[in-house]
Amino acid sequence: MSSKPNAVNIVVDWGTSNFRAYLVAENGNCLRRVETAEGLNNVQQPFSEVLLKHIDPWLQQHGALVTVLCGMVGSPGGWHLVPHLPAPASLMQLAEHCHRLTEFTHCPAWIVPGVSGAGHAGNYDVMRGEEVQFFGAQQLLPRSEHKAPQSLCFPGTHNKWIDASSSTLNNFSTTMSGELFGLLSQQSILASSVDDDALWNDDAFTQGLDHAKQPGGLLHHLFGVRALNLNGEHSQEIGLSYLSGLIIGHELQHLDADAGCSIAIVGASELAQRYQFALAHFGYDAFCIDGEAATILGALAIAEQLPA
Repeated sequence: MSSKPNAVNIVVDWGTSNFRAYLVAENGNCLRRVETAEGLNNVQQPFSEVLLKHIDPWLQQHGALVTVLCGMVGSPGGWHLVPHLPAPASLMQLAEHCHRLTEFTHCPAWIVPGVSGAGHAGNYDVMRGEEVQFFGAQQLLPRSEHKAPQSLCFPGTHNKWIDASSSTLNNFSTTMSGELFGLLSQQSILASSVDDDALWNDDAFTQGLDHAKQPGGLLHHLFGVRALNLNGEHSQEIGLSYLSGLIIGHELQHLDADAGCSIAIVGASELAQRYQFALAHFGYDAFCIDGEAATILGALAIAEQLPA
C-alpha cells in the first residue's frame, strides 16, 4: 500500500499473556496505546470482539485504518494460523505472506507470519513477533552511538538471539531461560529458598553469573541455590537474584558471538537491563534499544508493502 501524508495505522502485538495496541503516525510516533491482560491464554471473547473493543474509538475518529497484527495471534491457538515463513526472510517476503482477516470487516487487518529456521545446534526453531521487531530494530540501530551489533538479544519467556550481520532475517536461536527461571523460582524445591518480593541484589546476580563459569554444569549449580540457603550462606532475599544470574550466566556461556563484540538488547524492561549488565560483565559492548518502538517501526514497514 502507498501511505498518504500524515497516515495513521494501528499496530497490534498480541501475545500469549498480553494484548497491546498502538495508534501510530506514519513516522512511528505512538499517538495512543492500549495494554490489557487479554492474551491468548486469557481471551474470553471471540478475537474479533476483543480487537474491535479496543480499536473502535480510533476507527471512529480516523476511518478504516490499516491494522497489522503480530505475535502469537497467528499461532495454532490464535485467531488464524499463519504458517511460519522459512528463513532467510526479508521484509518484503513477510509482507507477501501476511494473512488478510477478510472476516473482520471493520478495517483492513493483516496477521504477520512467524519465521522458522535452524538454531545454533542445527535444530528446528521458530519465532512469532520478534521478526517484526528485528526489522524495526534495523531502523533504530543507526541512531545508536554503538557500533553495529553482531547479534540481537530479545529477552523474554523464550529468549531469541538473532544474527544481526544481514538486513535479512537469517540465523536465530531460542533459549527457555525466562520460562525456566519462572518454573524453578515458583514451582520447584528452590521456591522455598527465594523471595519473590525481595529487592534486586546486583552482588548476588553477579555471583550467579560468575559461578556459571565453574565446573559442574547448570543442573548441579541450580541445586546450589537450595544448598547455600540451607547452610546459611544465602538468605531468601538474595536467592532470586542469584538464581537469575546462574541461568543467564549459563545462557551466555554458549553465546554464538565473538568476544567483546557489540550486542543490542531489544527491550526496555528490567529483564533487558539485566542482560545488558550480564553481557557487559562478560566483556561485550551491550546496549538496549526500545522493544516497543521496534515493534511499531517493523509493523509500519510491513504495512507499506501490503496491497491496497
